[in-house]
Amino acid sequence: MDSLAGNLLIAIPDLHDPSFSRTVVVLIQHDELGASGLVLNRPSEVTISQVWDEVSSVPCDCQDFIYMGGPVEGPLIALHERFEINENPVCPDCYVSIGRDSLNVLVNQSDAKFRVYSGYSGWGPGQLELEMEQGGWFTYPAASHHVFDPPDRLWRHLCEQVGENVLRKHVGNIMPTDSELN
Repeated sequence: MDSLAGNLLIAIPDLHDPSFSRTVVVLIQHDELGASGLVLNRPSEVTISQVWDEVSSVPCDCQDFIYMGGPVEGPLIALHERFEINENPVCPDCYVSIGRDSLNVLVNQSDAKFRVYSGYSGWGPGQLELEMEQGGWFTYPAASHHVFDPPDRLWRHLCEQVGENVLRKHVGNIMPTDSELN
């Protein structure tokens, strides 16, 4: 089994599951036990400071929004660029942290790029593979800019990128390089 950890799952345009319609998920873990990841493009209307006193005794006035990582309840999870507090690499220059100490550092450091997620996306053994065989997801290599770019255009931009790659792969060698000749 080839792991898809470190890749993006891009929901196909006609995926009707309300939990995943028009979403981009970064896979953090994928092995024979299943898969887990975080939806990158679902900001909530709740700020980190609004919930912080429920998870930490360290004060926080961070006004960044918490993102909805998926339909499965779980602890707050951060994606960030700070190697020194990483608990697991996700893709180059992007790491995941769940530990309270790491989260305290992130939410109280104004210069760090990070996003905090509530909940996560999870699949049991073989479930994601079945959804992929049925054509429910496109895959694309994750990069840190996907995590930190504005979420409102992420899904559309990646769908366009996947489409361009498919065209290049399948018809690129027969299409003229001069677009006026098309």
